Amino acid sequence: MFLTKDDLKLSYGVDLFIGETYINRAVPTDNLYWKNRRIYIPGAPGYFFMPIFADMLVRLGAEKSAILSEQQLRLNEIILHHAARFEHGQCSWLEQVDEILREAVPYVKQLPFLNQLRTYLLQPVPLQLSGSNLGTPFPALNRADCFLVSLTSIKNRRFNLQLAIAGWYALMTYLLLLDDLSDLREDIRNGEDNVILDAQNDPERRRTIESMIQQSIDVMRVINPVLANRIDHRMSQINLDEIFKSIHQDKDH
Repeated sequence: MFLTKDDLKLSYGVDLFIGETYINRAVPTDNLYWKNRRIYIPGAPGYFFMPIFADMLVRLGAEKSAILSEQQLRLNEIILHHAARFEHGQCSWLEQVDEILREAVPYVKQLPFLNQLRTYLLQPVPLQLSGSNLGTPFPALNRADCFLVSLTSIKNRRFNLQLAIAGWYALMTYLLLLDDLSDLREDIRNGEDNVILDAQNDPERRRTIESMIQQSIDVMRVINPVLANRIDHRMSQINLDEIFKSIHQDKDH
């Protein structure tokens, strides 16, 4: 599916110039994340999250010219290349993190935040640390958090870093939960990580998921009301109790 700048505007509230910049960007060469891709932003969450997140950052005080600069886009692509290497089994989680942190050094303008990320990401499994706003209770939802390294290049007194982090988790909770729901049966067969499977026999973790969804909507109402309405509508169509019940029925058969 091909997205246009108008699709991004109407569906997710993305600024037209931001959408156009991403839609028209050339596919980077020798980048595993875009391997065999012919367009920069295909209609898959792993790609269209980028203009949505860029739009959020501008709403939160980052300069649009900086967010759309070649330097910033290049940093994003470096991070995603190593994320793809990890997903393809070409490196371990810690090797992925080491490479991203090393290559991000020339771009960094917020060293304290980079050090905070280093402590969080350089765990064998990315787990939420006590007293930190990084991570969720579900490692499967934290698998994309290396992209937060891209925020270390943003230096602007008006930029609300803490709300940007909250916005990241609001967006990822929504997109990755939908991804896990769509991959549920395949993940059961293959024994893959899946946040829905993680919570199936734990009422407390199920309540945590529901709370995280509501928090995503609340955060987005502050940052991007169009996206908040989309999340609210989409999640209202999903019955988690029925999904958990279907998991057990599938296993019984």
